[in-house]
Amino acid sequence: MYICLFLGLGSLLILMSKKPIKDWIIIFFFKGYLSGFTDSILVAYGILSYPVRLMPDVFSISILFDLVIFPVSCIAYNQTSYRSKLLSCIVQAFLYSLPITLLEFWAERNSLLIQYHRWWTVFHSYFFLTVTFILIRGLIALIRKYSKEKISSSTP
Repeated sequence: MYICLFLGLGSLLILMSKKPIKDWIIIFFFKGYLSGFTDSILVAYGILSYPVRLMPDVFSISILFDLVIFPVSCIAYNQTSYRSKLLSCIVQAFLYSLPITLLEFWAERNSLLIQYHRWWTVFHSYFFLTVTFILIRGLIALIRKYSKEKISSSTP
């Protein structure tokens, strides 16, 4: 877990060095919030559990994945789809979700990092990741559009 934490934070530093940094910060925090909020609900209702996690006395969610790995991967996705058309963005979202989902599937089968309960499956995780990638990509596109309109309307 600590290796993943350091790799995630190292990747974050590298990804944050590209412009526009403001966009990457918004994406990082929004994806972290969305993942943490959703995961908290799933854990509270007993749909998922994380028997082994960082800071288990404080958090019931996996802060490593929800607040580091997923947000960093979302920044990478947004950087590679920065100038892509809608269909390309959707395809990339599915492609970015696949290795994370496969890693989660392996962890669910071979470790105590995550456990699925009730009706949750790896397909739900894959769908959730893909949808959140697309949702956040759409949100940042709206923010960019609004920023451009605001800048163009304020210049004389």
